[in-house]
Amino acid sequence: MRRALVGLWVVSVWAAGASVLYGPWTSGPSRDGVTISWAWGEASWAAVQFGKLPDYSLTGRFEGMVVCQRSSSQDKLAHVRLADLVSDTWYVYRLCFEDGECTPIGAFRTLSGPGQAVRFGVVGDTQWQWQGVNRVELVAWSMVCDPWPFHFVVHLGDLVESPIPLHWQFFFRSMGPMLRWAPLVPVLGNHERDDLSYYEHFTLPPGGGRMGERWWVLRAGDLVLVGLDSNIRKLRDYDDQTTWLRENLSGPEKHKIVVFHHPVFSSDASYGPGTEGFQKVWHPLFVELGVDLVLNGHAHNYERIERDGVTYLVVGVGGANLYALADPRVEGSLVGLEGWYGYAAVQADAEAIYVRVVGVAQLSDGRLLPHVLTLDEFWLCGD
Repeated sequence: MRRALVGLWVVSVWAAGASVLYGPWTSGPSRDGVTISWAWGEASWAAVQFGKLPDYSLTGRFEGMVVCQRSSSQDKLAHVRLADLVSDTWYVYRLCFEDGECTPIGAFRTLSGPGQAVRFGVVGDTQWQWQGVNRVELVAWSMVCDPWPFHFVVHLGDLVESPIPLHWQFFFRSMGPMLRWAPLVPVLGNHERDDLSYYEHFTLPPGGGRMGERWWVLRAGDLVLVGLDSNIRKLRDYDDQTTWLRENLSGPEKHKIVVFHHPVFSSDASYGPGTEGFQKVWHPLFVELGVDLVLNGHAHNYERIERDGVTYLVVGVGGANLYALADPRVEGSLVGLEGWYGYAAVQADAEAIYVRVVGVAQLSDGRLLPHVLTLDEFWLCGD
């Protein structure tokens, strides 16, 4: 299966043409469906062709097709939901337009059920850059080449520097290699500003708050993953999300992971030692509910911290300018690294959670030195 996927990606270096401005990408993964999205260029309609990867590898044909008609030139984004798919199965897809142009083939894997392993990537703080090597694209291509094909990719927030069309275009074109490989499941950062464009670009898992997507829950295998909005503006934001946490972390799932943008604990020289409100309100709740792992961004460095049996991972190294760590480190800091861009890969199976943190480029004396290296790895075995 891995060989078949690699074969598809060899021909996937592609620049958007007249028919599509950027995309396609997938989001809203479930055991039986996914949403395929793109930004319209000049096309008036698109045919979404899709099928199971093994069948396509044998026949070279797609078994399904959905036609999406653009209702007006004012439509900027398109979303097509593929439903009634088979659980834990690889699918391939592409878009074809009236001028005969087709996008490269993309791939996604539907979510798995209880007893099956789940693998996902973690990236944060891609934002924007004005010059030099495209660091976001460098991270994206490294994730494509990861030995684990991911069920989905979690983004820890600050996808863009500002929620304006130019910056969204930079994000989707830079992350394009990875986004044609796995569905994206993001949380809000402070740079998204809770802007409508964030909600317009993605189909998120079932949730609550604004448009039912400000916070969400995703269940796959023996894992429950809860995404929150850490941009707290009023006390009700704490109350509503605390209720959401209790409701969704009290189930039978063996592994519990929580995702949001701002770190609870951090040794970052500018943002450390973390967010006091989350330390007082959410940390005790994570301990009470048996949360295994909390994933955060915002601080542009890598750090692993353990407090009261909860492991906190700060992975804000997806492409934005890097930050220094303070010395001494915050209490419970086990690993802290500056000067690296990269991502994390997480596997949750019946036995444990395994995390592998990958550096893809090192910043040294103002120079970017691309090389792939495992920066940290650990297991969380739970009860």
